[in-house]
Amino acid sequence: MRTNQVNHQHFLQANAQAKAMRPYENVSTSRAHQSEQSQGYTVHVWSSWNRRATAFAKQAEGNGSTLFQSEFWLSNWYQTFTSNTHTRAVIVGIEDQRSGDLVLLLPLVKHQQRGLSIISFADFGLADYNAPLINPDHLFEPQQIDRLMRDITRALPKADLLMLEKIPDHINKLKNPLRALKGLQKSNLCHYGIEITGSWDEYWSTLKRNFRKDQRRRWRGLEKKGEVSFIWCRDENDIKPLLDRLMHQQRNRLHGLTLPYLLDDPAMKRFYERLTTKGCASGPVIFTALLVAGQPVATLCGFGNGSHYGMTISGYESGEWSKCSPGRLLTERTMQTLHENGYSYFDFTIGDEPYKQYFATEQGILHDIYRPLSWRGLPQYFWMNIKAAQRRSVLVQSIKQKFSAKQRLTAAG
Repeated sequence: MRTNQVNHQHFLQANAQAKAMRPYENVSTSRAHQSEQSQGYTVHVWSSWNRRATAFAKQAEGNGSTLFQSEFWLSNWYQTFTSNTHTRAVIVGIEDQRSGDLVLLLPLVKHQQRGLSIISFADFGLADYNAPLINPDHLFEPQQIDRLMRDITRALPKADLLMLEKIPDHINKLKNPLRALKGLQKSNLCHYGIEITGSWDEYWSTLKRNFRKDQRRRWRGLEKKGEVSFIWCRDENDIKPLLDRLMHQQRNRLHGLTLPYLLDDPAMKRFYERLTTKGCASGPVIFTALLVAGQPVATLCGFGNGSHYGMTISGYESGEWSKCSPGRLLTERTMQTLHENGYSYFDFTIGDEPYKQYFATEQGILHDIYRPLSWRGLPQYFWMNIKAAQRRSVLVQSIKQKFSAKQRLTAAG
């Protein structure tokens, strides 16, 4: 157990509020599994996002949760996706038996995938990271995590496969306790970020000279096309047309690459509409846009959490606008504006697009872990582990690179 004096009083007060709420929980949607007594923890599994989960999620905001596991994100996610019979919330709460307080929360969901019953993080491709919500004052020993995961697995509802993907090394600046799990595998995804500790000018001067020169040239090119303005939208009446424009820009770009667009799904679209409408005025949503002659040529939706800002979805006009890179210019102006408003960490989230490396110098890796929960899940479990081993194989990667190079030469010829 490690105590952080800064957060300790905050969590004592918040846990007291959570305890006061317990009598009002819907007991019929909650079942608990008693862990080994030596562990000192009780594993609760709830089938709804209840008051106790809400209270703990609010406690964890700031230090103990990522942008994609905030109370605002999760409550809207479960409201959107667990209203049908095919998807069921599986909220795992870990309670310290000595204090009776929650110390960790796993936001999971049970759903069907390729004929299998899957338990995974509350994600469906919308969250860039998946991590537990934690009490920053509570420290788990590495050997406890595997034993606790065995207890969690026994307490879960009947399913075929446990899939925990896109697990980051850290939850903000705290070590993610799931990193101690045995069998954790490197994901094929990475993420970029940068912490700006000094002034904006000091940060900007550290970037490559050619990149800074190129940005100035593109700003001049954009200004020749009309009056350029930057907006930070805080009005829910104005955000709907901007979100529609963002989705139109994204859809055109992905369809041009013959790729499916996630937000074409009605539920996915409804989720983002709900988030942006509820969160733009005083919530965590930060929606910015770059306008030329009053028309949005680049749009960006992100989320704030304390001094941490994360970019989630963005769009920009293509065609003749590509020469000006309006999306890249909007990224610069958004970062500068938010830095002036107290934000210091800028998270470009998952993806290895080249522009991210111009702005951000810190690269992070993500991890996956799979556990079979029935014999039906074994084939998929083995297949996923084979794919993970292939990603780690230097020989396989070398063959893939040579094959890709041969394909490019054939296409060029």
